[in-house]
Amino acid sequence: MRLEDLATRLVAVEAKLATLTGTSVNTDNATSIEELDSRLSVVESQIDYLIAEKTQEHIDAIISAPADEAPVEVEDVVALSPSADHAEAADIVADVVTAQFEAEPVEHSEVADIVSAAVMAVVTAEPEVVVDSVAITEAIMAAVTDMPAPAPEVAQQAADAVAEVIAIVTGEEVAPEVVQQIVEAVAVPADPALDVIEARLNVAEAKVDSLLGK
Repeated sequence: MRLEDLATRLVAVEAKLATLTGTSVNTDNATSIEELDSRLSVVESQIDYLIAEKTQEHIDAIISAPADEAPVEVEDVVALSPSADHAEAADIVADVVTAQFEAEPVEHSEVADIVSAAVMAVVTAEPEVVVDSVAITEAIMAAVTDMPAPAPEVAQQAADAVAEVIAIVTGEEVAPEVVQQIVEAVAVPADPALDVIEARLNVAEAKVDSLLGK
């Protein structure tokens, strides 16, 4: 009986996800714990992806919008963060997002992408990472390093913006040696092979979204 109840609930969740993604759903109940586990794992992965996608959309909207005019609220972003239920970490995430909400839009797209990556690193980090100054700084640096290097004329602007995010999240002035690490991380040359893959993936995502009516 318990297996049947859980299987029925899972089908209901799968149906809701299918509505969100525009895909079909298997309406047959799972008949074993193994099948239940497998299908639930797929659901969990889809949910994580959808949350990450919505989080990224919110952050991008805030960064590109005029000060205090973003179409989403700070609370909308914090609610999607793993830190949402951790008071101290949630406050830190809110401070980082609020700073972007209150700032003027980042005009240069390459700088905006790097700032978005830094903010995304904070929002998506686990709460124990967010409240650890060293760990969250490393997470931000890793996220920035993974981004293509911006044009030389805006590299310093990007580095300054990342340093500002780190200062907010740690509540401390960024040490000169860390500032230098940020500059180096921002200036890391892009990986040509990954750039090609990313460009192809961007096209594929756009086509799939179009097919789904997004």
